[in-house]
Amino acid sequence: MPTRKALDCLLVIALIACATVPIRAQSNSYSSSVTPATSAPSEAASGYNQPPKNILDVMLAPSPPQPRMSPTHDAILLVSWQEYPSISRVATPFLRLAGVRIEPKNHSKHDTPGGYGITRCAKSFELVQIASRAQIHVALPAGACPGGPLWSADGKRFAFVNNAPESVELWIGDGSSGEVHRVPGVRLNPMFDDALQWMPDQKTLLVKLVPEGMGAPPPEPIVPMGPSIQETTGEKGQSSTYENRDTLGNKHDEDLFDYFALSQLALVNAATGAITPIGKPANYESLDPAPDGQYIRVTAIHKPYSYVTTYDRFPKEVEVWDISQSAHVRVHTIASLPLADRVPIHGVPEGPREFSWRATEPATLVWAEALDGGDWNVNVLNRDKILLEKAPFNSPAVEIARTEQRYAWFAWSEQSSTALLTEYDENRHWIRTFVFDVDHPQQKPRLLWDLSMNERYKDPGYPVYRQLANGSWVVRQDVDSIYLQGEGSSPDGDRPFLDRLNLNTLKS
Repeated sequence: MPTRKALDCLLVIALIACATVPIRAQSNSYSSSVTPATSAPSEAASGYNQPPKNILDVMLAPSPPQPRMSPTHDAILLVSWQEYPSISRVATPFLRLAGVRIEPKNHSKHDTPGGYGITRCAKSFELVQIASRAQIHVALPAGACPGGPLWSADGKRFAFVNNAPESVELWIGDGSSGEVHRVPGVRLNPMFDDALQWMPDQKTLLVKLVPEGMGAPPPEPIVPMGPSIQETTGEKGQSSTYENRDTLGNKHDEDLFDYFALSQLALVNAATGAITPIGKPANYESLDPAPDGQYIRVTAIHKPYSYVTTYDRFPKEVEVWDISQSAHVRVHTIASLPLADRVPIHGVPEGPREFSWRATEPATLVWAEALDGGDWNVNVLNRDKILLEKAPFNSPAVEIARTEQRYAWFAWSEQSSTALLTEYDENRHWIRTFVFDVDHPQQKPRLLWDLSMNERYKDPGYPVYRQLANGSWVVRQDVDSIYLQGEGSSPDGDRPFLDRLNLNTLKS
């Protein structure tokens, strides 16, 4: 079967061989004014030239399905993807709002999470029962544009979104039979992602909904509301260039941003479809349930907005919600982050960032804060400090470590006292990982790896994880050892490997 690289090469050849079809991007319309004299009548009538059949067959050949293993390892969902979107899909009108592209008709995103290309649709799901090797075709709705399925940690169900013509729908499937159904009354808002995730009980879904009674989007004013005014404090500072990142441009853009960003958080019972709203509508950016399911970290965006940066640098409120009584949410504010439109190049904003839950505790929030103003050009002994705060979040956060370079992440081991702490040096493109005892932070971390970010031949690999019953992911650990997997790059090509690493000797 041809590789993806070969398919891309053939696609380029086909495009060069065929006449160019001019595109007017701003109006999302297409012109067919250039047609070779040798084109067949049917091609000329359609406005598009087709490559020769042998090239077209290669381009449209189905790709190998991608496996989505059940967390319980008794079933696999084989997902086949549509490699090339249709012209009608590409031509769908969209809005450019502070780094996000939104299709106003159904409130869906017009780009991938990385911001490149059009969101892909799955063509088919096949459910394979591993013990019996039985393969069940999942009956997706006709003309559907589903996203990838998300298994519950107990393997009993899977959920996925469907980009329908009028809304982004929520669908739930049975992990044994493969039967799927749409949850009525759910219109998801995927503008900032995190629109759909399983709660730790694995019976409930946490979702972002398009609020009821929204009405039509704000119309563009016939007469401008006034000049586009941007104020400056007169302070000096660096800023990345965002000319091509769809920043806001005027008051009407701000109104559209608020309209499409507004979400209502809710819990959906996967068995009954019952919907329980929590909190009030706001511009919710990210959601992250704690392992105990009682608390949720909620980050909301608010004004004032900037016309020189994208939404990820807008002012934010970072809160922890106690949803034990869903009708009365108790809110604990963790951080109020101001507009960060003057962040040093390759730097980080000041204030708390990189939030995560400690996977082996009920509700312990961990984050980092810069000690150098977020600027790589500042010479300091330590660039970041790491803090944690435990439920019920009525005591000050505790500092547990400082990193010489920029904090990247914690990889939590299933043995609660052990974690892998990773930091990186943007100037050198260097990365270091330490074995860290979170419960005894006064002990000096032990250096595990110290290598270039671009290292391939000596890459030690990355830890093998397993999913806990509550959905949290931890590094798999057997007594004093963990496992590492990697590509195994070498002069002779890739040789994928699985290693066992002893955390006492630090040898694989």
